[in-house]
Amino acid sequence: MEFAEGIWTGVLAAAAVAPLATFGVVLVAYLTYRQKAHADKRDQWWKRAQWGIDSALNDADPQRRLAGIKVLVQLIGSDLATPEDADLMSALAVGIQDQELGRPPREARTTGVRADGPPGTRHEVRLDSRDQTVVVDSAAAARILREAEKLIAVPRPMA
Repeated sequence: MEFAEGIWTGVLAAAAVAPLATFGVVLVAYLTYRQKAHADKRDQWWKRAQWGIDSALNDADPQRRLAGIKVLVQLIGSDLATPEDADLMSALAVGIQDQELGRPPREARTTGVRADGPPGTRHEVRLDSRDQTVVVDSAAAARILREAEKLIAVPRPMA
């Protein structure tokens, strides 16, 4: 009889611990789900960032370049962005500004680019990151410089 009582006591003890064990399993499953959902969102964020980077570096199409920079400005404001991402985007924006400031006038460079106004039209752009105002030859270049400036000025996400 003593043996049966020992088994019965063990069964009752296991039954008392079962809800706690169930809670532990549910908690682990929930945390795993949240981590996977975050990783999936981050993966989609990075795919959009890659498209934005590729587009922002497209030298042949100023409209696509502008769209790419605008996408990057939006993405870097996301809670999925890391401080390292912000540093990367900022460095990219500085490089884009350097390219835009160093290029010859658009009309001398390509044909087929949408006209940005009458020949000789100049556009002033304030670049706070460089503490200077620059003059460029096209509205597209001015818009690209302004958006790149926004990308540089975006507050860094918290780690």
